[in-house]
Amino acid sequence: MKLNSIIIINPPPVLDHNNRLLNPPPLVMSELNVVYHDNPTTKTVTATIQNIPGQIVLLKDKEYEEAGDYTQSFIEDKLREQLGTDPANKLRNMFPKTLEEHPNGPGTILSGMISSLGIKSTPNCSCRQHAIEMNEKGPDWCEQNLGQILGWLKEESTKRGMPFIETIAKIMVMKAIKKSRRLLEKEKPNAI
Repeated sequence: MKLNSIIIINPPPVLDHNNRLLNPPPLVMSELNVVYHDNPTTKTVTATIQNIPGQIVLLKDKEYEEAGDYTQSFIEDKLREQLGTDPANKLRNMFPKTLEEHPNGPGTILSGMISSLGIKSTPNCSCRQHAIEMNEKGPDWCEQNLGQILGWLKEESTKRGMPFIETIAKIMVMKAIKKSRRLLEKEKPNAI
């Protein structure tokens, strides 16, 4: 599918297996290599775009039934509608969130503090997802929801059979929030 203009998508940075930061090269696209999937059982039509994770739902349920025998141009119009006025941003948001996107976020900082104690995130734990949520919601949210964050830490400690000392956990979380605030403040452009 040809795009109206060239778009550039910067995939999020990630850590490789040796804990080295990788910045994938930008995706520069003037057209999208799209595969459409029509699934009558679930009454959906989705689009998968080469080099972009996930799928975009184009038709579902009642809209699927009403579309009947659709044309290629009809379904491309549906995709254009889903991509909106900023297709690069829409496609960029389809990539999984990473801690490395927000090195100064409170979740990333707290994860680093916990990791420095020798406690590593495992594939089965929800640590990374909680840290990403902390980054997305920011230091103010973290401070207002300290109890919830401590609950996450306690739950993970219990799963691992490790002791949980709330006072120490609270100090660490507050320290991560404070450091994040300071670093994020430095990132802001100087107000004139």
